Amino acid sequence: MAEVQNEDPNSEANVNKLKGFDSESSDAWATLVTHITGYPVPDRKTIFEKLTSTSGGPLFRMDIRERDLKSVVSESGFLVNEGQDYDIFFLNKNKKSSLMQARIVFEGRVKSDNDIHFAGTDADDVDDASVREGNEFKDYNKQEMSTIPLARYMNGPRAALIALRDGGTDGVKFADLPVDDANAVELNSFLATGESFDRAAQFFKDKAVVLKDWETRFSREDASWKGEAADVFRDLLKKVHDNYEGYLETFGASSNADDASGTGGTVYSRALNTGSQSLKDAASSLLDAWLAWAKTDYYDPLRVLRFVLDDLARWVNEHNISQSDIEATTHTGYQGAGYTTVRHSPKTGFLQEHPEYGDLSDIANWKKVGEKAVELWNQGVDQELVRPAIAETSKLNNRFLDLTKDFTENVPKPRTTSTAGEDYAEDKLNDPGGNGGPDIDEWFDKLNDNNNDFLNDLNNNNNDILDDLNDKNNDILDDLNNKNNDILDDLNNNNKDILDDLGNNTKTVLDDLGNINNQALDDLNNLGNANNDFLNDLGNANNDALNNLGGLGNLNSPLGDGGPLNADGGPLGGNGQLPPPVIPPLTQSLGNLGGNNPRDGARNNPTEEFTRSLGNLLGNGGGLNTPTGGNTRLRDGGGITTDFPNGSRSSFD
Repeated sequence: MAEVQNEDPNSEANVNKLKGFDSESSDAWATLVTHITGYPVPDRKTIFEKLTSTSGGPLFRMDIRERDLKSVVSESGFLVNEGQDYDIFFLNKNKKSSLMQARIVFEGRVKSDNDIHFAGTDADDVDDASVREGNEFKDYNKQEMSTIPLARYMNGPRAALIALRDGGTDGVKFADLPVDDANAVELNSFLATGESFDRAAQFFKDKAVVLKDWETRFSREDASWKGEAADVFRDLLKKVHDNYEGYLETFGASSNADDASGTGGTVYSRALNTGSQSLKDAASSLLDAWLAWAKTDYYDPLRVLRFVLDDLARWVNEHNISQSDIEATTHTGYQGAGYTTVRHSPKTGFLQEHPEYGDLSDIANWKKVGEKAVELWNQGVDQELVRPAIAETSKLNNRFLDLTKDFTENVPKPRTTSTAGEDYAEDKLNDPGGNGGPDIDEWFDKLNDNNNDFLNDLNNNNNDILDDLNDKNNDILDDLNNKNNDILDDLNNNNKDILDDLGNNTKTVLDDLGNINNQALDDLNNLGNANNDFLNDLGNANNDALNNLGGLGNLNSPLGDGGPLNADGGPLGGNGQLPPPVIPPLTQSLGNLGGNNPRDGARNNPTEEFTRSLGNLLGNGGGLNTPTGGNTRLRDGGGITTDFPNGSRSSFD
């Protein structure tokens, strides 16, 4: 079987590997990256819309050219002919004298010196990887194309995740697609909020010591201030001190998160620190997945397209080219005039309908080749990016659910909410020696202005701290719950099947298909027709000449010993020799084109003639021997020459 020219040695293994990957119903990679960084990862169903040619399909444009089988024997493969990126030659059962050439150009490829540079990296550090931002361009058919949406999907998440890992995504932009200010994530805000909780806890801790000291001094026997007013004030100090101790106990609770390693003086600051570190760890894990993907052979969809074309070329060689015999027929006439035709004859195993793409002679079916490449590329993304993202999303969900409990289950509450006067009155009522309770108004009238000012200032300060602390706590809880709910909702509810919509991202306008090159190239096909016309005219001329020799029918009458006809000076004017008879057509098998695709890496110049010596096809280095002892051969220059036994020769181009 023939081999595909310049075939990637790993193409078959890569195609089989990609076919073995399962597809995911949703893009968890894009969802997670968008939520934790704010970078709007493009929808994967749309990124190939501006890379779909109306003269081909996703990722490539093409045409199919009909070549004269007699004058061209070429190789299928990658970068075989200048001007095209991939050529696949196949036989059409309805065109026995032609060889069909599918000429394919990759859209959006980076090419220099007739070499295509596929995207990828060998870097071991994700920060050192070189990536492309894409560009807009017009292809040969003046169609507006762009690789920017694809680049934004492939490489934008890397930029956003690096920024998150390093502290925040404010100001991040890739390929002119920014992170909006409202969606930017700043990990420093976690630290700042945690520090505010620690400062509140430190306030309660410091003031609790002062309050305890005052309470102790007003309780001593030698206290300078005694009486009912002093008792009320002492009860107030005790109440505030107890509440502060309760706040400190709540602030110092242990985290609900397993293996929480956050630092800080309160359960809140430790939870926020753990959450910040969890986001950094998630960014690092996702960057590791991205780097592993960028190192694979299926990171660049154009490389995947090459694998698919290699696979198709192998199928064509096995089931089409190698399953048809090539025959050359030499037609000769009077005095050696004649011509040679080359045709293919399909064998039993001949196929031109691919089991997945259909009839290769129908250019509309080639769109399916590009769609197959996109499908396999998507399965590679699901394998290398989406599955790690699903695992990381689950880990983050569990972590933030636990951290949320650190706030909801540790809300600071006062141990008592009654007033000092109410507590004192209750104590008096419960006193067996009491007189039914004191006059509350009389107690407060006894308090001097300084004591009133002190109580007011102390209560106001306490209320301000509690209000600020509760507001801050509520804000943090709302933000954490919203973020957690967003991730869970998007992960569980986005159940559309990516693969069901793969076909919707391409344009199907194929009615206006044209050639890749200009009309002048199409006119080259007419050269073969002109040659056939010439040969037909030549054959007709031979037939006319033979028909006009009707007088030679008398030669069938008895000639005796042929005396005067053969003698010198006889009616034939010869030297005793009869002219050569008319030679019947000779058909000889040339085998098939199965061995015409050597893996030698040769690249043909499009200006060279696509010709091969018949001797090379026969494998014996000579021409065709005619029954009369003559010889017909293809000259190196492309013409055909027939030598006759009498020394005469007939040649034509």
